[in-house]
Amino acid sequence: MATVEQPITRSELREEMTLMLQPYVTKADLREEMALMLQHYATKEDLAALETRLVKWMVGMMIGGMAVAAAIASVIANLVG
Repeated sequence: MATVEQPITRSELREEMTLMLQPYVTKADLREEMALMLQHYATKEDLAALETRLVKWMVGMMIGGMAVAAAIASVIANLVG
């Protein structure tokens, strides 16, 4: 004699699906993980500020280098006579 299965209700199906899908990541989990990861990346504003600082340092180093070169040339000119 074959047994007839009873139809499953929507609430039972929902419970079963919830249990089956529990180990998987949800969209909320992904959003949270992405937010945590993205906070470590630089924004366009950060990059612009960095570029400004680098340009200031480069100009300062060039002026300093020229001053040192002029001082060395002056010392050599005084030594040579």
